[in-house]
Amino acid sequence: MTDLVFSFDTEDLANIGGFDGILRTAEILRKHNVRGCFQIVGRLAELLEKHGRQDVIEALKYHEIDTHSLGHSLHPTINECTDLESFDEAFDVLMAWEKECEDILKRIFGIEKLRSACPPGNSVSYVAHYVYHHMGIPVYCGDELAGSKLPMPVWYCNLLCTHYDLNLEGFLLKRDEKLVPIRPRTEEEIRAKFDEVAATKDFFVCYHHPSMCMYSEYWDLVNCYGENAPEGQWRESKKNPPEMIEAYYRNFDFLVGMLKADPRFRITTYENLADRYGNPVRKIRLQDLPALKAQIDEDFHPITLPHSYCMADLFHACRAFLCGAEEYICGDVKGFLEDPFAITAPVTVTKAEMVESAKRILTEGWLPRSIIVGSSILGTADWLRAALAVLCGEETVTVSPAGWQIDLDQFPRLRDLNLKQTWVDVKDLMDNHVSRRNRLQSWTIRLPEGCHRKY
Repeated sequence: MTDLVFSFDTEDLANIGGFDGILRTAEILRKHNVRGCFQIVGRLAELLEKHGRQDVIEALKYHEIDTHSLGHSLHPTINECTDLESFDEAFDVLMAWEKECEDILKRIFGIEKLRSACPPGNSVSYVAHYVYHHMGIPVYCGDELAGSKLPMPVWYCNLLCTHYDLNLEGFLLKRDEKLVPIRPRTEEEIRAKFDEVAATKDFFVCYHHPSMCMYSEYWDLVNCYGENAPEGQWRESKKNPPEMIEAYYRNFDFLVGMLKADPRFRITTYENLADRYGNPVRKIRLQDLPALKAQIDEDFHPITLPHSYCMADLFHACRAFLCGAEEYICGDVKGFLEDPFAITAPVTVTKAEMVESAKRILTEGWLPRSIIVGSSILGTADWLRAALAVLCGEETVTVSPAGWQIDLDQFPRLRDLNLKQTWVDVKDLMDNHVSRRNRLQSWTIRLPEGCHRKY
């Protein structure tokens, strides 16, 4: 069975005609007794209230309300405000914004808790992941960084991360690369697509921008490209022809009804996803290490058997075992803030030296870049390999140079991330830190338990 989520980036601050798109989307879902997940920009929620659209607000209350950030593409964006050398400073700035957004959504929609966050556009800052986790939000949806080749969600920076699979406004209204509608899909084409999904996917997210069945231009590309246009001078996006708008809603109605009746699909929400996958207590026992070491020796990549562990889990477990523990309970993890050191020639260390080095490692915070062991300096990955060896019985270990990074070919967008090349131009973004530090969180990536480690 395929778990399927309907996810809606509800963000258009410039086109108030898009409010009707939100309403029609919400009502069609409810007609079929389906709850969608609406990622709502805080400033948009305020606009609904300002324009007296209580009908839209009430219609949305049937569905899951999630956050799409306070201001989406309004400058400074999340990328711009978090591209700072000081993580703490960036964290505090973004936390203040996103707490304001949370308060707005809770007040207007009467909700008690946000279940997911969605990155606005290409604002995929590592700081945001840690902010949302601190806020108690369990799921980060539309996170293409963690959109690996794996068919299921993965964990990254302590959040359960899902990627988006199918853009409905681009599918139900077939478009070219310029977002110009060509024609609506036929029912046969829609059925064929989801026959393929049912046969190949365990998890699938259909996403949609509720205003983009009514307009052919994104509001932020029109009004926020490079810098904010004065709000009083915002330009309305180009509208779709009425016949195309109606064709979209006919297809959307057909799709929701078809999937609701299809036993191959289980329509779910991010709240249910968090409850299903959860973050159960995960333990590493001293006697587990030989099997874990064998997997690491074979491939320096997160562990999926017998349980799911990220590289940071293994590092902290080895520190605990060298300090005398026989069991380690995995908790929150962080990656690196700067590129870790790595040895360039073989280094020999003893078990006694490794034990002493473990006692000096901090148990919280960022992973260390390097570790002094006896008279030598090891990189973090070098130290992990040596620790696994001595904990599996070796008294003296010679560590040879090897890579510290996991295989980022499994996470191509994270591997290639360059936020200076974004679709919403941020001309003031230097990207001195964000893209690089996103990659430095790779040691927090945790794969689904029991799955293949490579795809």
